[in-house]
Amino acid sequence: MIVNLKYAAASAISQSARSTHIGLATNTLRENVYFSGVLGRPVLLREALGALRSVVVSDLKFHPKDRPRYRAWLEEQDRRFLSNLSIRSERARQELEGLHEELDGLNRLREKRREAFHQARLRYFQFALENEYEKFFILDPVITVHPDEIFFEAFSRDESSYARLGVPHSHFADAGPFACGTTNIDFSAALADGLERIRGYRAARLALGPMGMAVASQTESGFEVHREKKVELPASWLRGFLQVQSAMTLALTRVAMAPVDLYNICRYLRLHRTRKSPRALRYEMQPGKRVRAVFEPSGHVIELAGIHEGPPSSIRTWGRDRLKVLSRLLPWTRRVGVFLAGFGLPSFYVLDMEGATFTLGLSGWTDNDWTGGARFDLLTRRLAGTAADLTAVYEALRERRVATGSELADATGLGVEACRSAASHLCQLGRAIYDLSRRAYRHRDLFFDPFTAQEAAAAVKPAVAEKGPEAKAAREMFEAERVRVIARRPVTTGFKLSGSARGASGPRVRPLLHVDHEGRIIEASCTCAQFKSHALTKGPCEHVLGLRLAHMQRLEEEDSKGGLEPA
Repeated sequence: MIVNLKYAAASAISQSARSTHIGLATNTLRENVYFSGVLGRPVLLREALGALRSVVVSDLKFHPKDRPRYRAWLEEQDRRFLSNLSIRSERARQELEGLHEELDGLNRLREKRREAFHQARLRYFQFALENEYEKFFILDPVITVHPDEIFFEAFSRDESSYARLGVPHSHFADAGPFACGTTNIDFSAALADGLERIRGYRAARLALGPMGMAVASQTESGFEVHREKKVELPASWLRGFLQVQSAMTLALTRVAMAPVDLYNICRYLRLHRTRKSPRALRYEMQPGKRVRAVFEPSGHVIELAGIHEGPPSSIRTWGRDRLKVLSRLLPWTRRVGVFLAGFGLPSFYVLDMEGATFTLGLSGWTDNDWTGGARFDLLTRRLAGTAADLTAVYEALRERRVATGSELADATGLGVEACRSAASHLCQLGRAIYDLSRRAYRHRDLFFDPFTAQEAAAAVKPAVAEKGPEAKAAREMFEAERVRVIARRPVTTGFKLSGSARGASGPRVRPLLHVDHEGRIIEASCTCAQFKSHALTKGPCEHVLGLRLAHMQRLEEEDSKGGLEPA
């Protein structure tokens, strides 16, 4: 997929003795989005955008080192060894060794003469890295202007980390008119360097608009400046961005953490580098007790400030080194919320920074990116809906920009469950996001093209005939009435179900399921072979999905009758 980005100017920063002007150039190929205001906390924005930039350029996957000079040296040693085997005279051997020493000295002199050339080449590669490399391999962040805040979204190069920075309008003084919408911003290395020079004693104004901050050059047709990028967007990047939103709408376990707790975690990661596996960060939770963060394999324990009020559990997370990016945000952080999906599943860290929020979403582990085979969308709500319902929810959310499921139900006249299901579906389509800090849905079009009735009609088809093999098998199993709900017990967190299911082939198995009031999977188990091998790290099996379909059918019937209202 090719993404065209065109900017009327380059984003840049201009500074004077008393003020700083931050000009962010927007993509002129998208809707006209603009905003302007004086920052109340310029240093906070500097650190937050710096952390966002660190996520954009991060690539923590293992890459084997390329040692061409070392391989060339090894080949030369092998050649010399083989040539010496045929020499029988000691005198000839000594003469040959002298010639080799003389040749080595000449090579050293040649490298010394070429030192200026190597330095010039290094400067060129550095220039290409900052000005050309990012045009083709780094996708600019997505920025959205809403009536209550503006927020930035970015995805890392290794497709394992997602970052969202939300800055409320209350952080700006003298804010001018603004236009709501979504666009890309030119976030170059030069802009990142300029952000590092922002100081708190200088007033800073943020200007978001098409023109940015570049100096125009005169042409025959007048003054014209534009900067174009043509990025080849991998299909995995796009799927990963959508899987993030699917994971956010899961039934997540929340852990409260004080800023000093996160500081202690980052400090331990900085001072102790573990080379043995497994290198996990395990959260141990017991009712009425403080949550314990345990580093494996060392066993070092950090007791967190939050008291766990739910059932006992122990959740392992991997790829903990990615948390270091949050270190620079800790001086402004007031509260930290950790949202855990389960063993080997994604985790989210939400930092509240005096009203501004920074969300870091991490995949199960660094090498297992958001597209590593997992289908988190299968764990979310799967109520059957129509294209008209999906369009109605989209239009209501686009009009309000941010809304909860109940507010969408009041606006559309649909049931709360149907609206939440449609909103979750829009998140998977790239037309909305779920804001963990506010527990609400926000309108955000990831794509350039508007949402049409044809797209809505195509989007609801998978709810009837699933594309994935597990979801398709679950749908067939459900329609063939090979799924039975044995027990369905309401609990404070939702429903606990036990059932019996049988696929097209194989024996009958016993799935167990725990879903919340919105139909999202909290816990699941099954006696089938797939669950025994992968648990939920590759998504739920067809038997769990089939049992959830049977439960969602009852939930939809109860919602239409008004018999059950979500807690």
